[in-house]
Amino acid sequence: RITILNSPNVNAFALPGGKVGVNTGMINLAQNQDQLAAVIGHEIGHVVFRHANERMSRSTLVGAGVQAGGALVGMRTNPETARTVAGLLGAGAQLGVMLPFSREQEREVDVYGQDLMAKAGFDPAEASRLWQNMIAASGRSGGTLQALSTHPDPQARATALQQRAPALQAQYQAARAQGKRPSCG
Repeated sequence: RITILNSPNVNAFALPGGKVGVNTGMINLAQNQDQLAAVIGHEIGHVVFRHANERMSRSTLVGAGVQAGGALVGMRTNPETARTVAGLLGAGAQLGVMLPFSREQEREVDVYGQDLMAKAGFDPAEASRLWQNMIAASGRSGGTLQALSTHPDPQARATALQQRAPALQAQYQAARAQGKRPSCG
């Protein structure tokens, strides 16, 4: 199920239970139906791979590990040192486990979504163009410290999708030949 949210924020998301939300800001950023299909295919990928559930499970496990480590240190030292160590463990877990895992999920669904859109008769080259639109709208070409980001570098995503697009043209053309000619007017 896809819900359109009246929000100018350029965003789309997937929730546990298969719900997908797309803000009107994202719809307005997409210059054509193929670019919108890239967004929706990406979010469907999160649903198919159950990424929201994975993130919740991983977060629970990491949190338990940080608490256990903090408790162990707390038994051997003073409370202030235990809090400091627990904070460092939490930061380390976030940087070393949670954020890289999130970025890998994003790369995985970029690929899945682009494949899905080609099979449905949408031009897979438009996935890269959507990212170029997003970069232009944000006024930057990346530059975010990647170690602190939940998402891969936008320019790297656009480039990867652009490089994959030619290999998907045969699938796209086959879908079109089978009558899959979306018209989302």
